Amino acid sequence: MGKLNQAFLSANARINLTERCSLPYIYFPNAHESGNDCCVDVFYISDGTVELMFNKTETKEVLSGEFILLNRQDDDHFILSGGDDVVVLHTQALPCGLYQDLVLCQGCHEHLQILRRGESELLPVAAEMLELLFRLNSKEDKAPVDLFIEIPIALFFIQLYLIETSCPLFTLHDAGHRLTSLILDIIEKPGYQWRVKDMAIKCNMSTSIFISEFRKISGYTPLSFLKKIRLNRGKKLLENTKTPISVIAGECGYNSHASFAFYIKQEFGMSPIKIRKSHEIKKRNHY
Repeated sequence: MGKLNQAFLSANARINLTERCSLPYIYFPNAHESGNDCCVDVFYISDGTVELMFNKTETKEVLSGEFILLNRQDDDHFILSGGDDVVVLHTQALPCGLYQDLVLCQGCHEHLQILRRGESELLPVAAEMLELLFRLNSKEDKAPVDLFIEIPIALFFIQLYLIETSCPLFTLHDAGHRLTSLILDIIEKPGYQWRVKDMAIKCNMSTSIFISEFRKISGYTPLSFLKKIRLNRGKKLLENTKTPISVIAGECGYNSHASFAFYIKQEFGMSPIKIRKSHEIKKRNHY
């Protein structure tokens, strides 16, 4: 039963941390190296008003009762500041599986969202969820069952982020939309030998119209989207498993170790072996 529980926990979203922020709270490139390259940071302004500086945009005020959702990118600059009386609660939700791929694919969309009072009906629910999470984590002896309660909370904030960033898969009204179904198929089966012509036929479109419509929904051409999914999946497998690189290459749709290594290095600047070693070093330093 213990192994079954562990498998369930590892296959679902989880909470990485909960904290009361000490202001100013700063993210600079590489300033917060947690080893998690796919997460949703949730900031709740419990009391007071904060000033938010994000990249090159104008400074914004975020009021008590409002939320900030952030999928931090490597080159982001994020500063949250306020007076001594300001209370900001922070948690970090880590997605797994399909949700992880959806969050990773949101890089082409706005990856910071502010949930304003009067603009979102979900604010009261989000506040209750976060307060429950903090109560669970304030216990001196945390029960194993608390981890199972954390999972739906983590999923709630991940899905909230995807909805607020207008993730196409959540905003299309036609649930049976062929393009939506195809995108999900690509995410679930990156190792399949996908061909643009076959995809277009499946969606009853000409190749040129299919490419145009696919780009509108995903932000990428079909082949660029497929490449991104495959390489992100490959990187995750390199970091989190001891599976031989040649096997990972096959699972990600590459016919050879050399081809996989070439595209991995092109995308991430490191060979598969170096990615694996770098993650092992980072993990040891983190713990």
